[in-house]
Amino acid sequence: MQALLVLNLIVPCIMMLVGIFLKKHPVSDPGSGNGYNTPTARKSEAHWEYAQQIAPDRFIFQGKWLFLAEVVLSALLYAGRLFVGWSVMIGSCFGFLWLCYAFYDTDKRIKERFADYG
Repeated sequence: MQALLVLNLIVPCIMMLVGIFLKKHPVSDPGSGNGYNTPTARKSEAHWEYAQQIAPDRFIFQGKWLFLAEVVLSALLYAGRLFVGWSVMIGSCFGFLWLCYAFYDTDKRIKERFADYG
């Protein structure tokens, strides 16, 4: 049953894999629907290019920290004898919120870079 705690590592592993994939295969066409494709990244060609440069590194970085945080969180929840189902649910919610923060952080960095462009 405790093996289910491995489910908490899905989000950080996917974040790191996506970052690695985007780093190895950068997307140059904003119209393709691939790459780091948010409204902020699509504002201009310069926004797009910068987003494709920083997003892979940000997602790898955030994924590593999330992995570490999920391991610690799962260990604490397991040590606290919380039901494994609840531990997986809490870990999944934590991972989802961290993923949302990774998008927010990346968009914020893009906006900061182009703040003088309006």
